[in-house]
Amino acid sequence: MTDPTTPRPSEEPTDQPARGPYPSAQDSPAVAAVPTPEENVPQADAALGATAAPRRSHVRTWAVGGVALVVALAAGVVIGAAAGDDTDPAARANSSTSPAPSSAVPTTAAPMTVAPTTTAPTTSAAPSPTKTTPPPKPKPPSYKTLSERQWKLVAKNPDAHIGKTYVVFGRVTQFDAATGVDTFRANVAHRRMADQYDYETNTLLTGLAADLDNLVEDDIFRANVTVLSAFSYDTQIGGETTVPLLQVDSIKVL
Repeated sequence: MTDPTTPRPSEEPTDQPARGPYPSAQDSPAVAAVPTPEENVPQADAALGATAAPRRSHVRTWAVGGVALVVALAAGVVIGAAAGDDTDPAARANSSTSPAPSSAVPTTAAPMTVAPTTTAPTTSAAPSPTKTTPPPKPKPPSYKTLSERQWKLVAKNPDAHIGKTYVVFGRVTQFDAATGVDTFRANVAHRRMADQYDYETNTLLTGLAADLDNLVEDDIFRANVTVLSAFSYDTQIGGETTVPLLQVDSIKVL
């Protein structure tokens, strides 16, 4: 029969507390359910008897450490529950179910390019041309009839009467190839003379060939003329003579 005082190999005292499952928050809702060290000591003594006295100190140490651990865990659970209870259930539900806020990147709207519209030009009525009054036609020059003295003054100094318009009478003295078709020589007077030899002033007249086409030597004429200048030319006998040069504006054979 084995001595009860002899410790069994499986019950050798150890400095480390026996490892067991730590109580969870659900298993220990309150600290009062955990047995105190004083309650564990009689049970250990009853199980081990008088021979387990040397292990009481170790058991007590284990019990104190376990109680402290359980108390700490329970306190943490209670504090956590209390902190959790302060939160609004609706807020907890919203926080648990609401998706994480997404970082919305602001989008920049692309600029709209509006094509320019071309407005069709309005067709307005064309302005009616204003009737312009044509400038009045210049009055035909007035041709002055001369006295004998007045004509002698013109024949003496033609350059002093340039641009003046007169009525003269005369007889053609030369109108041939030497003079050309638009120029001729004539003896001129201030009026129509009774005799062809009474026309005394040697004169050179020029005009349009069409106006002079029907004029020949020895013709008696009446002409409206404009004084151009004095004109000098060589004579057939080798001399030089200066005569009035008249422009024929119109001529009539008498």
